[in-house]
Amino acid sequence: MTILLVHGAWAGAWSWRDTARLLRKQGFDVYAPSMTGIAERSHVDPRQVTLSTHIADISGLMRYEELENVLVVGHSYGGMVITGAVDREPQRVAGMVYLDAFLPKSGQSLWDIAGPERVEMQKKGAMAHDGGFSVPRPNVPPMPPELAAKWGPLFTPQPIGTMSEKWTSVRPEAERIWPRRHYILCTAYKGSPFYQFADEVKGKPDWDYSEFDALHDVVRSHPEMTANRIAEIARGWGVKE
Repeated sequence: MTILLVHGAWAGAWSWRDTARLLRKQGFDVYAPSMTGIAERSHVDPRQVTLSTHIADISGLMRYEELENVLVVGHSYGGMVITGAVDREPQRVAGMVYLDAFLPKSGQSLWDIAGPERVEMQKKGAMAHDGGFSVPRPNVPPMPPELAAKWGPLFTPQPIGTMSEKWTSVRPEAERIWPRRHYILCTAYKGSPFYQFADEVKGKPDWDYSEFDALHDVVRSHPEMTANRIAEIARGWGVKE
């Protein structure tokens, strides 16, 4: 079974390290790449990186690795990316999991749905950091001190084009049929921008829904719980080898 894990903003493959290891122990074939301009790929000029770049990273990985029957999982900003990548390669995907993640409609950027206070904070942070080309990670949502000490040094600034560029579907609306989708909300994240997406999908026949009593950093703080839920979804949906 193949699972493709897509990290959030400021993170990288490292954020899925423990979750990916646990999923492999359960017999899954797991991909968890770092996207262009972040983590070990942060040497790339941020002015060259947009949301489209990251969508191309993930859709290209599926295409060139010739993946089929994939469960694609996006955490946080990763929801923007998996939406665009699956839109490009729908025939390769058996299901999608949005883990406390953004869920855009065609024509929306992350900044269109993140809320004006976050947008203003990120714009100011980018100007102070490098003149507006990349956004350093703010302390929102806050991490517990022990997690901040462990993970904080690994976060890298996020190219601003990944937040400002709008995602536009490559398929006509009439052909925009999605695979099975599951939304997981982290309920311990107070002031979360993700409740809006949970409220949007709860009760819809084409969506499954569940919750974690955890903070937004669940993929790093609770890898066993995260891996077990992803595995449960994959097996329940019959994601094939």
